[in-house]
Amino acid sequence: MIIFRPASKLASVLAVVGALLTFSAAWAQAEEHVATSRAVRGVVELFTSQGCSSCPPADRILARLSEDDSLVALAYHVDYWDYIGWRDIHGSRENTERQRAYAKELGKGGIYTPQVVVNGRSDVIGSREGEIREALTKAPLDASSALITLSVDGKRLRVGVENGAGVAGGSAVLMLVTFTDKASTTVERGENKGLVLIESHAVRDWRILGMGTQKPMETEIPLASLRPEGGERIGCAAILQTVTEGGRPGSILAAAAIEF
Repeated sequence: MIIFRPASKLASVLAVVGALLTFSAAWAQAEEHVATSRAVRGVVELFTSQGCSSCPPADRILARLSEDDSLVALAYHVDYWDYIGWRDIHGSRENTERQRAYAKELGKGGIYTPQVVVNGRSDVIGSREGEIREALTKAPLDASSALITLSVDGKRLRVGVENGAGVAGGSAVLMLVTFTDKASTTVERGENKGLVLIESHAVRDWRILGMGTQKPMETEIPLASLRPEGGERIGCAAILQTVTEGGRPGSILAAAAIEF
């Protein structure tokens, strides 16, 4: 009957619209998210601990800095305060060793928390926000020295580097740092007993991907190997950093971060 024809046409139109919407959604999921080092002026590495009563103010400062797109802000939780009575759930011996290596390179007599290392070149007490910002202003990263590109397409993370050989007479390594965007911990023992700590960009893992070279380099990593089982939002930072003759971390050349 003729009266059914408009309904038939409407059904056809709706089917086409539905198909387009489905295609658009699938295309959006496959679309790459890209971040580069072009606009990054600084890397702030905070060495902190949930067992340190002086650290919560520094954690809050790092949280503010992490909202600045021109900075890569990372919180390395160390393990040497665990003996007081509370084991830092983010802490690791690897993070402590990175701090020790910085201490040797920067000529420090020991390590402490909260400590901030700015661009691999200088250290500041982590609760002194003004001094951290001053250090970033005095010695920003040179965006022309190297270019890092990070991209995520839903299945893999791609890391690319151009002009990554480092300074004359030295060498550079490309490091990948995986971090949790935000976490909340109720401390049950130790100096911070009873506090609910909100932590930003707590480092989950860091690894060396390779040596920097003058030739462009690129690597791919499956997201499944980076994402935690809980599925919380995480991020990755790629850092191109010089290495001293003694194998210790030196000045940072470039960095980029992406969250997913």
